[in-house]
Amino acid sequence: MGKGWDFFLYPSNGLSCGIVVMWRSDLASFSLITPNEQCVIGKLCIANKGSWIISTVYGSRDVYSRRSLWECLGSHSSLELPYVIGGDFNCILSQDDKRGGKKFKFSLAPQEMNSFMNSCDLHDVGVVGPKYTWCNNKSGGARIWERLDRCLLNSKALEALPHAVIRHVARVASDHCPVVLQLNFQNFQHPKILRFEDVWLSYPAAFYVVKKAWRKQFKGDPMEVLNKKFRFVLRTLFFWNRSKHKSLMELKEKHKKVVDDLQIEEANGIGMSEQSVLLLKSKVHELNTTLARLNVW
Repeated sequence: MGKGWDFFLYPSNGLSCGIVVMWRSDLASFSLITPNEQCVIGKLCIANKGSWIISTVYGSRDVYSRRSLWECLGSHSSLELPYVIGGDFNCILSQDDKRGGKKFKFSLAPQEMNSFMNSCDLHDVGVVGPKYTWCNNKSGGARIWERLDRCLLNSKALEALPHAVIRHVARVASDHCPVVLQLNFQNFQHPKILRFEDVWLSYPAAFYVVKKAWRKQFKGDPMEVLNKKFRFVLRTLFFWNRSKHKSLMELKEKHKKVVDDLQIEEANGIGMSEQSVLLLKSKVHELNTTLARLNVW
C-alpha cells in the first residue's frame, strides 16, 4: 500500500475466513477492541473528526454461527459513538435483495439479522451502483445475484455524515462488489512541473515517441546537446500523453460507468447479447489496465 499505512490481520483458515483492516496511520489511529473470525472491531480516532467504532464483517454462512456475530456487534452498539459496520454478512433481508435461484423466504436468518439491526439502531443507507453485490458467475438459469454485502450506520454516524453515500463498485477481481462509504469527493491533482512518469512505460507508443524525439538535432557542446535532448524528449512525452490520452482518473470513471451500466442491465433482467457480454469483458480488462496505471501514477 505504500508508506503511511498500518494494518491488522485476522488470518484465514485455509481458503475460508480471514479479515484485514488497513488505515492511514498519518491521518488516524486504530485501536483493536475485538478480533474474531467473523468480525474485527476497533476504535478509529481521526484528527478533528473524533472517535468512531468501526467493524469489518465476514459473516458465517451458517445461521446459528452468525448468532455469535450479532452478539459481538451488538455489545458495542450502546457506546455513545458513531458506529459503522461494513462487510459480507452472507445474509439477505428480502426478495428485493435477490434475483435467480430459489424464491426468498423470511426465514430464521433474515429475521435474526433484521432484529439485530432494529435493536442496535443500525440503518441501511441507500446505495449507488449495481443493485446486487455478489454473483455466482454461472450462466443461464443457474445464475444468481444477491446483496450479501452492506454498510450499516447508527444514528450518531448519520448525524456526523449527513451526506454519506454507499457505492457498489463494479465487480472486477472478485465475485463480490467492493462497497465504498463515500464521505466526499477529492479532485485528482495533476503535476505542476514536468517530470518523467513511470506510467508512460506501460504505453508501447511511448517508446516510439522517445525514439523520434531523440533524433532531433541540437547545437552546442556534448553536455549541452544531451541536456537539450532530455528536455525536448520530456516535453514531447508530456504533450503526447496530454493530447493522446485523457487523465487516468477520467479514463477510470469512463470505464467504470460502462461496466456499471452493463452489470446493472444484466441485474435488471434485461437479456444481454453476445456483443454486450464481449464488451463487458473488454471494458473490465481496460478498467484493470487503467487501475494498474493509476496505481503506478
